Amino acid sequence: MLKLGDFFHLPEVDTLVEQLIDNEPGLFIVAGLDPRPIAQTPVAGGFLPSGRSAIFRILMREMLAACQSGSCFVIGEDKSAARVPRQFRRRTRFLPVGLGATYAEQIAEAVPFQPGLLVLDRLCSESVPAALEAAQRGVRVLSQLDTVFRGADVVRHLLDLGAGHDQIDSLSWVVAVQRLAALCPHCAQPVSLDAFQLDRLRHSYADLDDLIRSWATESNAESDGDGEQNTTGHQAETFFEAGGCEHCDHTGRRGDVVVFDFFHLAGSDPASLEQRSILSMEDYVLRLALHGHLSPDDVLGFEADQFHRTYHLLVTSEHALVEANTELERKLVELETAHRVMEQRTRALISLQDIGQALISSTDLVDLADQVCRRVHDLCGADRAILYFRRVPGRAEVLAVSGWDPALIHQQFDADFVFQAALDVIPSSFNRWPPGIPPRSPDIEGAALRAGLSVPLIAQEEAVGLMIVHTTFKPRFEPGEVALLQTFANQAALAIQRADLIEDLRAKIIQLEAAQAELAQKERMERELELARQVQQSVLPRTFPQVPGYCFAACNEPARQVGGDFYDVILLDNDYFGVAIADVSDKGMPAALYMALTRSLLLAEARRERSPRAVLSSVNRLLLELGEPNMFVTVFYGVVECSTRRLTYTRAGHDRPVLLRQDSAKELSGQGAALGLLEPEMLPLFEEQIDLAPGDRLVLYTDGLTDVTSPTGQLFDRGRLIHLLQSYGDMSPDELCAATFDDLTDYQGGTQQFDDMTMLVVQIE
Repeated sequence: MLKLGDFFHLPEVDTLVEQLIDNEPGLFIVAGLDPRPIAQTPVAGGFLPSGRSAIFRILMREMLAACQSGSCFVIGEDKSAARVPRQFRRRTRFLPVGLGATYAEQIAEAVPFQPGLLVLDRLCSESVPAALEAAQRGVRVLSQLDTVFRGADVVRHLLDLGAGHDQIDSLSWVVAVQRLAALCPHCAQPVSLDAFQLDRLRHSYADLDDLIRSWATESNAESDGDGEQNTTGHQAETFFEAGGCEHCDHTGRRGDVVVFDFFHLAGSDPASLEQRSILSMEDYVLRLALHGHLSPDDVLGFEADQFHRTYHLLVTSEHALVEANTELERKLVELETAHRVMEQRTRALISLQDIGQALISSTDLVDLADQVCRRVHDLCGADRAILYFRRVPGRAEVLAVSGWDPALIHQQFDADFVFQAALDVIPSSFNRWPPGIPPRSPDIEGAALRAGLSVPLIAQEEAVGLMIVHTTFKPRFEPGEVALLQTFANQAALAIQRADLIEDLRAKIIQLEAAQAELAQKERMERELELARQVQQSVLPRTFPQVPGYCFAACNEPARQVGGDFYDVILLDNDYFGVAIADVSDKGMPAALYMALTRSLLLAEARRERSPRAVLSSVNRLLLELGEPNMFVTVFYGVVECSTRRLTYTRAGHDRPVLLRQDSAKELSGQGAALGLLEPEMLPLFEEQIDLAPGDRLVLYTDGLTDVTSPTGQLFDRGRLIHLLQSYGDMSPDELCAATFDDLTDYQGGTQQFDDMTMLVVQIE
């Protein structure tokens, strides 16, 4: 903890500090100029900081010690601006400025408590009027002011900051401080002043001779000198200079010394603004020089050095502002350039998004393929495109062309002959004629093929088609164009696969309807159930993907021969997989078909979107377009990030999964409505996240498990199911599924099963 005794100071300072501490209430200011942060140097222009903050903390401690019973309020932007000594912290309260609170508001809050001391971290145009008003109301206010002014000039500065003339009488003391580099005591030697220097000193200090004579008398008394002394000799040898030595690195300066200016306002009369300081900084510098701490040049050039210091700080700040402005202008140019690039990329992405929406909205396979071929010109500038689709094993069909002869559409070729052009899963150079199109002379064709790309259409790791594009007017495709084309191809592949699945489903529905018209009621029901079972068996996964660190198990028991439940584990990429379980509102054949349609849409959308909420939103929109109007489906769909074991999920009206962790069981949170009923803008879907841990088991189930009834008519209910799952915490996923279904069968007894029962378990190994 710094004390005043830690600084060299003249004895007069102790007396003035005692008067200041014992004074009546008022505003006490510690003033000094420190380098601005914008100067970016610790000591701007080679000048030392004023030391204002250190003297401010010393006076605060002394005032708190003098007022032992009074409370203290500290107001500022940061607690560190006014460090309260430890012994006074219990009776000190900090009021922060900022976050909606101003200096005036915080001062107004503190004044009614009549604290023994009110400390402000700084004075500014906002805080000066309120601080003076608090002093007028009998509060001792201590603050600091960053300024070059001292003495009466500080009063004028307060008026410039908004203080009223009627408030000035509440100002009590102004202590201005400044640090100067001191002479090295090891090499300081008396120096004789010439007549010109003495005249300059006498001009600045009218009582110079009296001061020197008084100092000489004191020095002689201390040294026990005898005889009458020569005043002129003392004048010549009173001052000191340092030539330089190894202690001061031959600079002549070592350490620093604090210079004080004590000003006490006598009243509010305008004439009081002209009064001198009780101890001025100029007199203090002279006295320090007489004691050998400063040189005569420090005394003679003190005012000039102060102006030079102020000027240099301003110049440094101005230079820093110019540099900052130049840097801002440079960054502005960079931002404008980046903005133009971003606008270009945004336009391309918007175009790609529009194309994607168009692909999603189309469910006709041929029309969809035609849109794909026509859109490639907008993305990469290709003026020729042909799209092959893998129809049946071993055959590839031309679904659409652009720039080629339309007679090629629906022609079929050997699949190996076509797909050997796709040597990779990404677009690759293809400078040949497309398969099935005989090469012709540019004169006959009308143009030469200059650059080409082979673009595989891959969905769910399966090549569903191939698109070959060519340009006849530019030498190559740019990397950005290839990247956009690849993104477009990924979307197109999913859209084509989805359209093919929908087309296939529609064809099966038509077949089923035709069969129902020809067969008897019983035969129609048997055929319907048989076809539905085939659809369901083809949809429900027989095996699960191999995901390191995870294992899966599932059980499904439809209430009839077929059901409306489905589950799946979808491998999205090397670090992500999806888990899904769903329950269609109906049973039998309609539920099975609706389930198959839902799963097909879910698979297609899961490859396009990583967000579960976005996937289910798209599925809902497509179900409204393609599904039956009076049917709906509840779905739980989550995506697991393998590397972090984080599960992101969305509940669309489905039962809450249960997380088994150690000996506890917890239901997952989240809200949402079923799919296929509400328009997209009215459908509430939300995303939740939870971190999984090794040993966890996530149990997904349909409401058929909780709707099982005993022979007495009692539901098994959700509470019993959670308790049952918790009791099987040590079992493997397969054992857990089997044991749960066995217990449900025992509970059901001989009663009829009313709803489909499905259960999917995910274990984190």
